[in-house]
Amino acid sequence: MTPLAPLSRQQLQTRRQALRRQRQISLGQSCWRWLALLGLTAASFWVATRPNWVIQSPRQIQVTGTRLLSAEMIQDLVPLSYPQSLMEIDPQAIAQQLRQRAPVVRVKVNRQLLPPGLLVTVQERLPVAVVLPTEQAQGQFLQAGLIDDQGAWMPMSSLGQLRTASPPLPALKLQGMKPEYQRYWPQLYATIHRSPVAIHTIDWRDPANLVLETDLGKVYLGPYTAELGEQLATLDKMRNLPQRVKKSLVAHIDLTKPEQPAITLTPDGMAKLPAKE
Repeated sequence: MTPLAPLSRQQLQTRRQALRRQRQISLGQSCWRWLALLGLTAASFWVATRPNWVIQSPRQIQVTGTRLLSAEMIQDLVPLSYPQSLMEIDPQAIAQQLRQRAPVVRVKVNRQLLPPGLLVTVQERLPVAVVLPTEQAQGQFLQAGLIDDQGAWMPMSSLGQLRTASPPLPALKLQGMKPEYQRYWPQLYATIHRSPVAIHTIDWRDPANLVLETDLGKVYLGPYTAELGEQLATLDKMRNLPQRVKKSLVAHIDLTKPEQPAITLTPDGMAKLPAKE
């Protein structure tokens, strides 16, 4: 193996000078980057604190994501005192207060410098059923209002915040909803929503007997259990019942045992049964 020739003094000096220049260039670049970042931060702060970079009115709040709610309603609910400097606004605090004031699931708030304002993105909380008033033991049940598919209760005034002057109420009615039942509502509603037989009212006042008002008449289900899907499947198989017995003559359909459905007739229905010989 051929030994490496030693470097001359001139070569060593040239190499040291090259390394020194490289370090100086790297240090200079670092200084310029730091100065540029400092200048950008200072400029942003200066711009944001200028008198022109303030929110003068709710109309400088841009709202996206609404379908039923109006942008004006969200703008009016933003808790700001005008004029308000952008640097003094806490987007997270505004988002939290909007979730408490408006029928929304999620809210995201961002500052905008050009033009100065706020960007508010919302996901609405849509009602799926009307909670009917319950006369007996008022304190045990939810107050009259609305409920969404996740079991969140809303006051009836929530509909007054929608775009239309007279927004339609949900077709489904719910009576006897207790606060402890709300955690079961998402699954119960999803099952009810898939039912081939139209369901108009859910009566949960008696925990031992969930009652449905359907196109086929009143249906007794017993306590709410995981068998609800099977019970509704049995009800679907009975969709030809009105062709055999008038709905007005059916007192109720008993599906507490879905494998053994039973029909109870009204007194008039019983009177029209053929006499036994």
